[in-house]
Amino acid sequence: MGPLELLILIVGLAAAGFSKGLAGFGLPLIATPILAGVFGPRAAVPIVTIPIFVSNTLLVLQGFRDPYPLRKLLPLFVVSGIGTAIGTLLLATLDERTFAILMAAMVLLFLARGDRLLGDDPTTLRARVIGPIIAFLAGLLQGTTSISGPLIGSYFHAQRVKPAHFVFALASLFELDSIIALIGYSTQGLYNATNVTLGITLLIPTLLAMIVGIWARGRLDAPMFRRIIVGLVVISTVNLLWRTFLS
Repeated sequence: MGPLELLILIVGLAAAGFSKGLAGFGLPLIATPILAGVFGPRAAVPIVTIPIFVSNTLLVLQGFRDPYPLRKLLPLFVVSGIGTAIGTLLLATLDERTFAILMAAMVLLFLARGDRLLGDDPTTLRARVIGPIIAFLAGLLQGTTSISGPLIGSYFHAQRVKPAHFVFALASLFELDSIIALIGYSTQGLYNATNVTLGITLLIPTLLAMIVGIWARGRLDAPMFRRIIVGLVVISTVNLLWRTFLS
């Protein structure tokens, strides 16, 4: 790996870390393509899972000061974990185009009609059914590509939760998924000394930039935060489709 590639990795991971601290997602969507360009996609997903796990751990710990109700997250934990476990097994035979199209369709649906789909009462049957479905698909995407933020982020955006709850909910789900992914990738022999060292080393720019992102989030009001989330979700989805079909 030459100096230019190293610089691209550092800058890319810093941008990913800032997005993670600001909005609770975006780390793998930015970092995975960069890592894949240097190390290949099969190595990139396990490598980026290490920064994902550590960053989510910190966000969850921070979020316990004002957490999203855990009882509402429990069903999502279960189905998301199942989806991630299945996704880790599908990594070797991944059809990236299928997953990219599925994610884009679900994101667009929730951004356009999410409020009407879920309704105003989160206790209704349709809200209780749609949530686990989205969480399962997000887990599947997490296990196969490490990228599920736009999908699950658009779901919580449609619920109009406040910024602190938004970030805590996403970080909690991603934390569980990353633990399952780490176990799954390890049992499949996808980790070696080089991958683990890279994953740990890349924590430095990721976490430093994430701290800046957390600081910036604390200075945003709820309407501005929601607009930023919509922008990040749209940019993330367009980027995913672009690199899947045109790069």
